[in-house]
Amino acid sequence: MRRKISGARHGKVVRPREARIDLATVRTRLGTFAVAATPRGLAALFPLARGPVTSARAGRDPALARRIREGARLVIHRGRSSYPPELARAAAALHAYASGNARGSRTVLDLDGTPFQRAVWKRLCAIPTGKTISYGALAASIGRPRAARAVGAAVGANPVPILVPCHRVIGQDGSLTGFGLGLPMKRALLLHEGNRTR
Repeated sequence: MRRKISGARHGKVVRPREARIDLATVRTRLGTFAVAATPRGLAALFPLARGPVTSARAGRDPALARRIREGARLVIHRGRSSYPPELARAAAALHAYASGNARGSRTVLDLDGTPFQRAVWKRLCAIPTGKTISYGALAASIGRPRAARAVGAAVGANPVPILVPCHRVIGQDGSLTGFGLGLPMKRALLLHEGNRTR
């Protein structure tokens, strides 16, 4: 799956402020997720344990909470027919990934984070499906070989797990390490991609 990062040629991540965030509940074979998009692109993705996404639940997501505090208006969509274009593309990308047909699909991202976090997230998008990378190798790949812990924190702060594939980052010894959606989901995602893990 190729990801186009908003505001840029060839993957520059930008930090715009949008007045509107569109939200939808998206059910896939991997689970049920809240998908949030601004007019510029996919802004957040998080699992839903019960029921559809609500304003209260969206406000607890760290990536969305910052935008809401800064005045963004939430618009919750209950049916696909009302999805604006970026929300429709984001939901389609999640469905394509979950069904194993993500090759060639494009997702525009509107990620809110520090320059360091955005550099890490951009590099995550370059990890091929079915491949993994250690935190140390990821740090080295962005020119910060001694920053493996800081890279780990940035990976953990990823607002769009699955589509910005932080699940492809593993321990130096090949073991599965922390993942915001839980290690069983991390293992399932890697298996879904054809990667056999320890």
